[in-house]
Amino acid sequence: MGFSKLYNFIIYFIIINILVQANSEDENVLNKNNEKNVLSKNNEQNVLNKNNGQNVLSKNNEQNVLSKNNEKNEEIYKYKLYGDIDEYAYYFMDIEIGTPGQKLSLIVDTGSSSLSFPCSECKDCGIHMENPFNLNNSSTSSVLYCNDNTCPYNLKCVKGRCEYLQSYCEGSRINGFYFSDVVKLESTNNTKSGNITFKKHMGCHMHEEGLFLYQHATGVLGLSLTKPKGVPTFIDLLFKNSPKLNKIFSLCISEYGGELILGGYSKDYIVKEVSIDEKKENIEDNKNENIDSIDKSVEINKNKSSVDDILWEAITRKYYYYIRVEGFQLFGTTFSHNNKSMEMLVDSGSTFTHLPDDLYNNLNFFFDILCIHNMNNPIDIEKRLKITNETLSKHLLYFDDFKSTLKNIISTENVCVKIADNVQCWRYLKHLPNIYIKLSNNTKLLWQPSSYLYKKESFWCKGLEKQVNNKPILGLSFFKNKQIIFDLKNNKIGFIESNCPSNPINTRPRTFNEYNIKENHLFKQSYFSLYTFSIILALTFILYIILYIKKFISIYYNPLQGENTSPD
Repeated sequence: MGFSKLYNFIIYFIIINILVQANSEDENVLNKNNEKNVLSKNNEQNVLNKNNGQNVLSKNNEQNVLSKNNEKNEEIYKYKLYGDIDEYAYYFMDIEIGTPGQKLSLIVDTGSSSLSFPCSECKDCGIHMENPFNLNNSSTSSVLYCNDNTCPYNLKCVKGRCEYLQSYCEGSRINGFYFSDVVKLESTNNTKSGNITFKKHMGCHMHEEGLFLYQHATGVLGLSLTKPKGVPTFIDLLFKNSPKLNKIFSLCISEYGGELILGGYSKDYIVKEVSIDEKKENIEDNKNENIDSIDKSVEINKNKSSVDDILWEAITRKYYYYIRVEGFQLFGTTFSHNNKSMEMLVDSGSTFTHLPDDLYNNLNFFFDILCIHNMNNPIDIEKRLKITNETLSKHLLYFDDFKSTLKNIISTENVCVKIADNVQCWRYLKHLPNIYIKLSNNTKLLWQPSSYLYKKESFWCKGLEKQVNNKPILGLSFFKNKQIIFDLKNNKIGFIESNCPSNPINTRPRTFNEYNIKENHLFKQSYFSLYTFSIILALTFILYIILYIKKFISIYYNPLQGENTSPD
């Protein structure tokens, strides 16, 4: 019985061991399978990771390609501008014409399309910075002669040559003939690829009158577009011969000098911080919105300014740079011409901004109140301080701001004087009001005192005038301290506050002629005028001598009454 139990126990133990080993092998198999599965999954994950990595690299490569393409598309060439509003009344750049190149100073003019300057044959041209262009010294020049009394581009044939004729709204007039030659621009930021050369028809001045007779710059560079069947313009030919450049150019005008940028605009010049308070203007345009959200958005706008802040406005005409303006806002109140919108020409060839009479008078009324000549006249100052909103012909939305501006001008003794045509000039820029130009879609373009006022000696004078020939213009006083971006491909113009580079005139190598102009203003007058003036002066002197001698004779040689009579 004891042996039987022992036998059964041994058999039971063996069976249990066999079962345990079997389970162990199954677990090993499962573990191996699991390991294989894990390895398989890991391999799959690695493959996925590699694929993902390849995808990421692929995307990065695509982005790099796009970035490189963008960099290629955003290539820009910069060219120095010289000039100012007060002394020169325009901004100009240096361009070489002909082979070999003859340097000429040309006024940058977005309001016209012609490239022209005086030539050596001219007998009725003024003295300018450079000598007149000499066609005989250029191996690539070619006069545009008539063919059977006809000319291309619908030009008129005069004495066997195709006539050049240009008139300007201020009364200036130029005429001469057309010729073609090589134009060369040398970039300041890219001296290799930034040098652009192409051939163009240009105007050769044979007669100048008006302002052109006395201006320092030698010629004009028009930047507007080509009309149908017209002479191809400078800007169209430039982009045609520069396929790498985007069809965009911009002007960045400072108080003294500036920059012409081809192919785009400079992001580095954009003002990063705007220190003005736009809260009230935002509230006015968003009266139904939450004021807290407006305040926050204003705070963001005050601290950040980027490419996204460029205000774009559509060009309204085909060949010239007109935009639609709804009105001008001062102290929260909008003033417009006949209560309607109007088209204004964006024109760098006009010195001042020209406004319709009613619009100009409305704005000028408030500038007159802010113009105090004598700070020691308490009666005059008290009279201005007593003005109320109810006494104004048009109430100001922010009348308190107007009164605050007036008080600040008085407290800082910001004396104002008036020059020709009653133009106001202040001693300081500080405390003078911002103007806002209302564009389409209720957008507003800031126009600061540093822009609409120009430096004249130690004063800052208003750069606004009444329009001429019913032609409202945004002139150089509007351009200042902004990048004005002309996007020709998309037919629009952009505006953004910018720190434009300064190029004072004394940094430009001056020519012999320019020294003559600076030191001999009298010789800008024509010979006939000087001769006539001399004759009149001589005749006046002779007449004075005759009268003096006659008086002398009458005193000393004529006897006094009763001198030779004897008494009774």
